[in-house]
Amino acid sequence: MRVVIANIDKNPIIKYEENIKYVLISDDICTIKKEYELQVKPIIILYNGSYVVDLENKRIIINKSIDNNNFYDILKYINRHNITFNLYKKGRDIYGIKIFTSNYHRRLIIPYMFNDLYPKVSCITIGKNIYVYSKEASIINAIDEVLNYLNVNNNYVDLENIYTYITNKGYYKENINLKGIEMYEN
Repeated sequence: MRVVIANIDKNPIIKYEENIKYVLISDDICTIKKEYELQVKPIIILYNGSYVVDLENKRIIINKSIDNNNFYDILKYINRHNITFNLYKKGRDIYGIKIFTSNYHRRLIIPYMFNDLYPKVSCITIGKNIYVYSKEASIINAIDEVLNYLNVNNNYVDLENIYTYITNKGYYKENINLKGIEMYEN
């Protein structure tokens, strides 16, 4: 089986081929909505690996939302300081929070403060934005779990346009969980 894993936020797939299992990564459900209508039913990894669903079998593979108590405490902080944010959610479950702030000091303080006060969440700073996810969520673990779910051992895995937040260079290489496969961004 050939598996193509693509971050469609970075580079959308123009043409889908038959006999390939697609695993699509995105943080925007609107980007994914058109994929629901495809004849090729992909596996979708959303919100830094917090929510993973197999559209072909209508099966949820990973479901790791932010703890409600942590979410409400974070929301109080955001509202008290009049910070702009977006929620990544499905139904009542919150899978991520994108915090927009141009305040340099706040961008430095929030990740450390949230990680100390809320041990069940992790914060990732990219540019002027801070992303908050469940501590259990990880794009690397999600990809590894999807590969196990698909029973992919030594088969060919084509990784396209994958961007991970693992290193300061913006890419991840030689991960033991991914069996030495390289992930990169074009």
